[in-house]
Amino acid sequence: MRRMAAGANRTGLIIIGLLCLLAGLAALAISFGLAESVIPGLSSDKDLKPVAEVVGLQFSALIAIVAAVILAVIAVRWLAAQVPRKDSAKPLRMQQDARTGITTVTANVIAAAVADDLEATPEVVDAQVILRGTARAPELMVHVDVDERADIDAVVADISNRVTRNCSQALGSRLSAVGLELGIARTHQRKQRSVQL
Repeated sequence: MRRMAAGANRTGLIIIGLLCLLAGLAALAISFGLAESVIPGLSSDKDLKPVAEVVGLQFSALIAIVAAVILAVIAVRWLAAQVPRKDSAKPLRMQQDARTGITTVTANVIAAAVADDLEATPEVVDAQVILRGTARAPELMVHVDVDERADIDAVVADISNRVTRNCSQALGSRLSAVGLELGIARTHQRKQRSVQL
């Protein structure tokens, strides 16, 4: 039910991996003397005096500090992206014309009402609901724990017909997306199993 940063992690790790691979290949090419054909004078037996002269410049420390700050900001943003987020919708504006008044409702109120509606089904043990999107294009994310002897097809049909219809009527617009995760309620003998639909 919580949105994880898996896509951002994969993209970031691929980029970092490619950069490290290129740096390693460049170091290998220099150490084996293969880089001298591409950049004349760049070989493993040369002294590091030109590099030392560049590092010894007055502004090189400032460049290093700026690079360190940039890397620290990137690292902090990446760590912040790892925190699972619910991404609930902002308060929904239910009326188009502000001249007649404005009615807003928080997404948590509607999500709680949908969860109560879901728990009215006898097979449903527990329900968690998140409402995302806007009032014009709402998205419903549902996690339902059902009794292990429940008819899963009947529960899915009830959610897709009755519960989503009631939610759409309450919001005054069709749901643009519905995500459903079914879990089997835990017992002492069995661990919980879940399937995403």
